[in-house]
Amino acid sequence: MGATLITSNKVTLDTLSEIEIPTKTKTYVPVSHVDFINNTKDIANRILDKHELHTENYGIANSGKQMFGTLTYKTSFQTDGIEYPHEDIGLSIGLRNSYDKSMSLGICSGASVFVCENLMMTGEVVIMRMHTGSIIDELKGLIFNALLKSEDKFSTIHADSQNLKESFVDNNIAYKMMGKLYGYGILSERQLPVMKREWQKPKYDSFVARNAWSLYNAGTEALKTTLPIHKMKKHISMHDMFTNDLVRA
Repeated sequence: MGATLITSNKVTLDTLSEIEIPTKTKTYVPVSHVDFINNTKDIANRILDKHELHTENYGIANSGKQMFGTLTYKTSFQTDGIEYPHEDIGLSIGLRNSYDKSMSLGICSGASVFVCENLMMTGEVVIMRMHTGSIIDELKGLIFNALLKSEDKFSTIHADSQNLKESFVDNNIAYKMMGKLYGYGILSERQLPVMKREWQKPKYDSFVARNAWSLYNAGTEALKTTLPIHKMKKHISMHDMFTNDLVRA
């Protein structure tokens, strides 16, 4: 089992449940990956009552000691009293946790693109709670407060996605953005050619158009190989750079 955890990035809840939870000490209180996920799903089912769970994805690093997960919900918008489903993106909740003290427990909200499961996240990680003290007792309250803000954040991201679709991008703009993402450490040396390839020859028909939306998804496609410890921060940084440079400039 150990070898599988080391080499596999994308895992199931069953795999997460098999990972050994470290022992509690006076200065360290571990939170089970599975308990964190299940608590989030239970609370989301209560307060996101207009949303339906669509997909859930989990990844690990460092033999399962680091975990990153996303819960994506189908959602809808209302026009003239009629509800219409969002066809291209859904509300997404990002989770992170660790068993090796490498990162605090975190949760943030954003969106996920249905066609490719690329993440769109903005703002800050809502919870950055160290594994100490009464974290177990506080966990449900922290999750509840985070999810209360998720719908507002989704509305902002949905508006950003529409603006990205309306922003024309040529190769000069695209390559300049790729260089900036690499220069600021958002993309790694190995991820940079992935973004370039996805821009030049998109694997999904939805991103053939030469606009900022296609370029954005080329970037988030490249970020799929990011380790859990950096995943939230990298997605938030990419979103902020795109919206600042190509939408709100």
